[in-house]
Amino acid sequence: MSIRLFSRRQFGLTAFATGVSGAASRSARAGEKRPVRVQDCRGRSVTLGTMNRIVSIGGTITETLYALGVADRIAGVDITSTYPVAALREKASVGYMRQLNAEGVLSLKPDLVLAMNDSGPVTAIEQLIESGTPVVMIDAAPTLDGVRERIVTLSSILDAREQGASMVVRFDNQLRTLKAWKDLHPEKHRVLFVMRVVNGRPMAAGTGTAADSIITLAGAVNAGGAMQGYKALEREALIDLQPDVILMMSQGGQTMRETLLRDEAVMLTPAGKNAAIIDMEGEKLLGFGPRTAEAALDLAQQIAAHTRPA
Repeated sequence: MSIRLFSRRQFGLTAFATGVSGAASRSARAGEKRPVRVQDCRGRSVTLGTMNRIVSIGGTITETLYALGVADRIAGVDITSTYPVAALREKASVGYMRQLNAEGVLSLKPDLVLAMNDSGPVTAIEQLIESGTPVVMIDAAPTLDGVRERIVTLSSILDAREQGASMVVRFDNQLRTLKAWKDLHPEKHRVLFVMRVVNGRPMAAGTGTAADSIITLAGAVNAGGAMQGYKALEREALIDLQPDVILMMSQGGQTMRETLLRDEAVMLTPAGKNAAIIDMEGEKLLGFGPRTAEAALDLAQQIAAHTRPA
């Protein structure tokens, strides 16, 4: 996502090229309206105001805002905002990002709504936009460039460019550490991400998913890579995939782990035979936020530990 900041007299310049004038920055800090607009990932031009009561919709946005040091300006978050843990404890909840109620969001009297582009339903997003409250949609692409661009976008909007630049440098350093580790461990193991179990059938990730992206980033092969999106697997299909490791979110808990290890089809795969099930916190694993490189390294190391010869 590219973001352009411009005054009412200047159009078409990038955030880093124009910046925001010192007077505008002081006005923003003083709670006054500043004459700045942004272009969001949908190409919409949005005029920004005070930005002292932000509703953050999407855990990736919330995590980034906290890391930028602007948590005191957040009025509400959605329930995917699991990190830092203080977010859901300290801030009002607007529910799940894909089941939003516009009236509930607006009841917090936000002066800015920052929402991941896959938030919904569509009618709720349209109602928020039509309300006149500034709504900036943030690109949700599960890519490394997407991580960087989200940090740059949010730090530019909130006039926290130095903090944003530091976050990007730290992220790139973590990626270099990840690459060095993968160079020393070139084995390509098959990993199957299971979102949940539906009517006894594992709902597994194919291509076009954040799970596919993080598995690839960790240096492994998505065992479900021949599928598109998420698919509930029949017994024979699961056996044919022969994953070395099954990956799940820690939110599934011990119950889901036990369910998988009782599944006869799972037990006919290397993952089942070796009880090779990895669980990780969902937002860290799939959010493609500031902790993504750290998550990929953690995943790579856990895959290696579960597949190491006895």
